[in-house]
Amino acid sequence: MRIEAFDATQHDRKEFESGNAKLDEYLQRHLSQGVKKGIVQAYVAVDDNGKVLGYYTLSAAHILHDDFPESVAKKLPRYPVPAALLGRMATDLKARQSGLHIGSKLLIHAMKQTLKAGSTLGVACIVVDAKPEAVGFYRRFEFLPLKQEDGLRLYLSVDTIRKMQR
Repeated sequence: MRIEAFDATQHDRKEFESGNAKLDEYLQRHLSQGVKKGIVQAYVAVDDNGKVLGYYTLSAAHILHDDFPESVAKKLPRYPVPAALLGRMATDLKARQSGLHIGSKLLIHAMKQTLKAGSTLGVACIVVDAKPEAVGFYRRFEFLPLKQEDGLRLYLSVDTIRKMQR
């Protein structure tokens, strides 16, 4: 298995099935347009035949100052804080059962890409709008909730990612 930038001409996504029809449809029908238009950057985990085992998207975003927990917000400027948005992430059901930890590897890759982006432009954190069943997964990687009623918008600071890399 390897992780690489998405290429619609190279990556077989026809049989991808994550268990979430919207995430599957996005990969199969819409992702290539988002990449072409520069709206998202996408990365895929693929097997040796180019079959997609999982994917994620990254794009630019910002978080409002008031959306951070008070203890964090008091250390930040009062204007929107630049962030990388982990927009979509999914793994194929069969691949998930293989024990390859594809989701974890994709998330670690996304965190590294966020660090790379931060070396070129301002990025304070990575943010994700998690599905309820995925909150525990992100929390294991030290993602914290923003001030939202549902607790599904999570973030991880670039400083924390750097510390994890050491």
